[in-house]
Amino acid sequence: MINKSRKKPRQSRSKVTVDALLQATTHILLKDGVEALSTNHVAEVAGVSIGSLYQYFPNKASLIAALIEQHVDHEVSTLKEVFLNWKGPLGEPLFRAFINEFIQIHLNDIDLTKLLHQQVSYLECRQALREATKYFESIIEAFLTAQLKIHLSTKAIKVRAFVVTNAIDSLIQLALVENTEMLSEPYFLDELVKLVNQAFEV
Repeated sequence: MINKSRKKPRQSRSKVTVDALLQATTHILLKDGVEALSTNHVAEVAGVSIGSLYQYFPNKASLIAALIEQHVDHEVSTLKEVFLNWKGPLGEPLFRAFINEFIQIHLNDIDLTKLLHQQVSYLECRQALREATKYFESIIEAFLTAQLKIHLSTKAIKVRAFVVTNAIDSLIQLALVENTEMLSEPYFLDELVKLVNQAFEV
């Protein structure tokens, strides 16, 4: 996904090193902000040599990008769990559970989530950060196809799925930055679910 050119940890000890570096990066970002982040500072906090750090991360931008990748992987895996473990009826209840889980992911570790989202433009990582939204979009598209293929063309269904899921994503991101309290408001969830329901109207 992000920064595929950097070396990936393969042995367990390498993974421990990378985890330590990412934990140190998180600590510095939350404590002192992006301005205080440097590869030397991260290596020092992690207790890792600067040479070992450079095996996996060529600069501080790659450290932040790796945190974004980690965040995205968590979003996608969590949303997949909602779908794969769903026992109730398909349709609105599932969409509500999806959107609610998507919101909760943003509320968990909200300071770090805000910071990572603020770095997306700088790192040109927006496409990667949208992987969770694209997964949700694929679910909506599949349901739209099952229910509306008689009434809508394949292209129209793809456009409708794209519009509704990205509208929801944009509203959640906007609330995250401008009005965090709204994310916990039940009415906010209700309005997002309404957007999905409207997509299924002919």
